[in-house]
Amino acid sequence: MHYTQLFRSLREAKGLTLEGLAELAGCHRNTVTNVESGRPVKFKTIAELMEKMGYTAQSTELKSMALLWLEAVSGIPFSQPRTEAAALKAVAGYRRSLRDAARDLEAEVVSRGLPARQIDLLRYAIRHPEMLGILEKVRDLMTTLQADDDLPELKAAEDT
Repeated sequence: MHYTQLFRSLREAKGLTLEGLAELAGCHRNTVTNVESGRPVKFKTIAELMEKMGYTAQSTELKSMALLWLEAVSGIPFSQPRTEAAALKAVAGYRRSLRDAARDLEAEVVSRGLPARQIDLLRYAIRHPEMLGILEKVRDLMTTLQADDDLPELKAAEDT
């Protein structure tokens, strides 16, 4: 089913005409017509119209509408079991990698015996991603400087 078909059937189930929903939502009739004809519309517009029809954000109807709209605009068949299984597998992998990273970070903090002040600095850096960018640049600079230790030491003219 296409989102436009679902939208129309939900509107009709509420006993609303195009004009009636437009009036209820405080929008132009063309807005409702655009949704039902499949013209490009933002999902926010659809969600607002659905809310005016009495469908909450947690309703099965709105969730179905979101899935069908996303399929229509992306071309990805999200409602197909094969696609859903692949998406769930990818999400599980992402969550697993996050858990692994959290475990690694915890092990590193424990093994280094970081004092509370340094742990607080880590928390600050986590809440401010721009700080992580600065730390990355410092780390890269330190790595470069350590790699340059193999270079012969240059002496200034005054040293000779």
